[in-house]
Amino acid sequence: MRVPGLLQWGDVAIGAVSRAAEALADQKQLAERGAARRVRMVDALITAIATSPLVERVVEIQLDRVLELLEREPERIRALVRGQRDNMVGEVVGRVRAGAAAGDDAVDRLTLRWTRNGNPETPA
Repeated sequence: MRVPGLLQWGDVAIGAVSRAAEALADQKQLAERGAARRVRMVDALITAIATSPLVERVVEIQLDRVLELLEREPERIRALVRGQRDNMVGEVVGRVRAGAAAGDDAVDRLTLRWTRNGNPETPA
């Protein structure tokens, strides 16, 4: 019986698994570096575009158009602002209602769990 040979194969297997784990860790580290570099590049690109003279000029032109429209037709702009305000209020109310409903459901489940058969330890 050759026990040392078996032990050597075990060592080889452990070494192979260890090297594979190291290779995976290296790949993950490279992927993370690449992702971080892409994020930095995208951020730099967005900043460059947002601060470019062309974009600034387009924004100025649009702002001038809005201000001119506001001066000529103030009621139209007021109606637009009111509509946006109503939409925002409706969205906030909807979120509050959804949160309250979720809270009610959680309280109902907890109450049901505690009161089931008069035993608070009974799972739902």
